[in-house]
Amino acid sequence: MMEDSIHNSGDLGTARQTMLAIYKGFESLDAENLDSNFAHSPDLIAFGTDWDEKFVGWDQYKDVHKVQFGALRSFKFQTRELDVKINGETAWASDRPHWEIETKTGERVTEDVRITAVLKKTGSNWKVIQWHVSVGLGKRLHEY
Repeated sequence: MMEDSIHNSGDLGTARQTMLAIYKGFESLDAENLDSNFAHSPDLIAFGTDWDEKFVGWDQYKDVHKVQFGALRSFKFQTRELDVKINGETAWASDRPHWEIETKTGERVTEDVRITAVLKKTGSNWKVIQWHVSVGLGKRLHEY
């Protein structure tokens, strides 16, 4: 794996930039820019923070951000642990960012979330093919 990372250092930077562009899309409430970083494919799988937010294929997912952003006034997104790995034409990323969201009704939501993504290289670009966002429990259910 280390060998792939050394030989693909340009790809690693490009895959990381794709993740950061997604984050910037959230912050700017720019669904079109954000969505340009996702694979517009029937193979796309995305999970959001709500239980029923499972989307299979671009046709199910394509309007999600536009609808969500329509209800928001602001979205601050602070990456804290973005880690990206590459093996060939596949990259995977994980992060535990902090979100501060304000809705148009004035509700404020502050969360520490977890994000995982799988990216597929398409030409010279990296596109997210699997996306998962979750909110961790506030406390452990049991000790290990």
